[in-house]
Amino acid sequence: KQAGSRTPAASTCRSHSLDMGDEEDDGPKPNKANIDDEFLRHPHSGAFIRNPLLDKSRSTPILFQDPEFKHNCLEEALGDYNCLTVSEASFREMMRRGNEAVAAAALEPPSGQPPSSPLARAALHTLTKSDNRPYDFVVSVKKSTYVPPRAGRRRQEQRQTAGTLVDKLNIEVSDDHLGGLRVEEVKEGLIAAWNRRQHPAFQVRQGDRVIKANSTSVAKATPQQLLEEMEQSSDALRLLFRRTPVERRGSKASISSAAQLAAAA
Repeated sequence: KQAGSRTPAASTCRSHSLDMGDEEDDGPKPNKANIDDEFLRHPHSGAFIRNPLLDKSRSTPILFQDPEFKHNCLEEALGDYNCLTVSEASFREMMRRGNEAVAAAALEPPSGQPPSSPLARAALHTLTKSDNRPYDFVVSVKKSTYVPPRAGRRRQEQRQTAGTLVDKLNIEVSDDHLGGLRVEEVKEGLIAAWNRRQHPAFQVRQGDRVIKANSTSVAKATPQQLLEEMEQSSDALRLLFRRTPVERRGSKASISSAAQLAAAA
């Protein structure tokens, strides 16, 4: 997981495929942790693990294996953080490039500025490359903070659309039957305001897919139910977006990639 602007810390969750079989039923019950808890719990033994999130001074990633992250319910605890999920291969590439940046920075003369995090910065940069593998990222907004755009700008944006414009989020989404809701356009609203505050890796853009809204996931719900949750949630809305490599729309590679996404979801 990548920490947000509220703290200088950065953390990364490694996503693993793990068949826990019957051990999951017999193991410890999930631990609903808070971000300021002194200890977390091990997903299998239930042993206490010192909480690395308490160290606010670190600028290098905090590594959690997927079972650890889920067992301690950290997705909810890290509601104020920018969170992303990457494959093992993508994670290794992020760290390789990040470590190269760290080594290069060490050869530069001191600038007198506070130390930054070239590892986190370079790691995130790899996610903005068009040839990168798919990854998921979280967007958290509150509808109560919505400020309507000026009338002039609103009139300019009014046009015939093929998708559905989600109120206050002001993103146009469509169901192309390839998994989740495809983002067709981002207009001035809560998502556009979010984008202005974020690293490009966390900015919502055309082609991204909404695969979860709060607890409503495309794995168990239809795209219409996903849309209803986005529109009807009272205030806090936590969205999970999936970004796939940029392909020419309609190409065989694009169709194949999207079909695999729908199957995975």
